[in-house]
Amino acid sequence: MTTLPSIDVPFEYRHTCWFCGEPYFECHTFRPVPNYDGESPVRVPCCEECYGICAKTKASGLDILRDRVKEKLHSQYQKHLQIGVQWTKEELEDSELEGKAFEGFKHSAWRMFEIARERVNYPGWPLAIDGQPVGQVSSAFQVTHDGIVYPSLSSAVEQLAKSYAIPQAYLEQTVELVGRAQLGFAIRFCKTTHGFSEAQQAASLASLKERLAEEAELEKPSAAYAGIEVALKLIAPQILHRTEISPYAVQWALRHGICTLAQLAEQEEQFLAHFGQDSELTAFHYFTGLQVYLEKRAEDPHWAAQDDPNRQWFQKLTGKRER
Repeated sequence: MTTLPSIDVPFEYRHTCWFCGEPYFECHTFRPVPNYDGESPVRVPCCEECYGICAKTKASGLDILRDRVKEKLHSQYQKHLQIGVQWTKEELEDSELEGKAFEGFKHSAWRMFEIARERVNYPGWPLAIDGQPVGQVSSAFQVTHDGIVYPSLSSAVEQLAKSYAIPQAYLEQTVELVGRAQLGFAIRFCKTTHGFSEAQQAASLASLKERLAEEAELEKPSAAYAGIEVALKLIAPQILHRTEISPYAVQWALRHGICTLAQLAEQEEQFLAHFGQDSELTAFHYFTGLQVYLEKRAEDPHWAAQDDPNRQWFQKLTGKRER
């Protein structure tokens, strides 16, 4: 009889469930279904609850199995996780709940929340067999909100809609508008508007969509700030007023659409952050030289149009010949 391999268990994770961190009960034999990559079965340590979930779950990869186990845990312990949504630890301790039942809740509720949070957030450990890494376990689809990890955006929306008593479809529509990175904003928006009628909710979403479109338009660089790419070897070095004008600084200015001192002042922080990665002193010298150069171009238009060795690049940048 062939003995199936088990994943390596680091010393500090002995007797621990790979899925949630609870005490070990039994190894689940994971067989990919469907088996796209022809992977061999592997044994994974589980607690009693996760073992029962795994036995009823089919998945093509261990990361998918893990996420489905987490979804079940989220569903099973939703009320425990809601404690952290509705209270802080201090608020719970200072609450004026009375009676034996409420007194017991005050003392045990926060620990119940912490245990549930630790289980759904538990990342497991890197998978290996006999020291050799196996499989690719991805967390790309996971979403974190208020310190709780959800296996997917759809799972997060479903659970959070229940936690905040928001219509799930309304939260889904809002998240679709603002994107997964703005999940917190979407929840706040829905909390303040979900009591409206359906017509008012639709109007709120339309208004939000219009606002987001306006913000996106404002974030687009204006034509005046549209930069150009010029190879470094094509930019002539110069010395003006005993100050070296670095081709690197001029190239950066052209790339960022900068041709005046005012525009440079607006992007001073970005300039210093870019060149300061290697040396703050170099960044300062580059910035000073570029100031001198742009000031010369502003104060002497004839020189800028006729004698500046890099005049053609600024003419291209502005879209017209400087006179």
